[in-house]
Amino acid sequence: MDVAIVEAERLLHFRRAALERIFASGRPAAGGGEAERRELAEIDEALHRIASGTYGSCQACGGAIGRQRLRALPEVRFCVKCSS
Repeated sequence: MDVAIVEAERLLHFRRAALERIFASGRPAAGGGEAERRELAEIDEALHRIASGTYGSCQACGGAIGRQRLRALPEVRFCVKCSS
């Protein structure tokens, strides 16, 4: 497996665990935790893309998202061009 993908997967699991701790603590977040729920869903989708072998491909055009973008936002689904 590509080192960048392994790094992204590790970070995604770390962020997922942090969000689960927030939910488990029962601490209310601004907006009722909606932003955290959305982030958790995006993380789960990214982990699914890693497992299915489609991680790193833009979901709009099918092109490569780019390593730097994936490092900054490992859950990102679109390349820069399609995000604009």
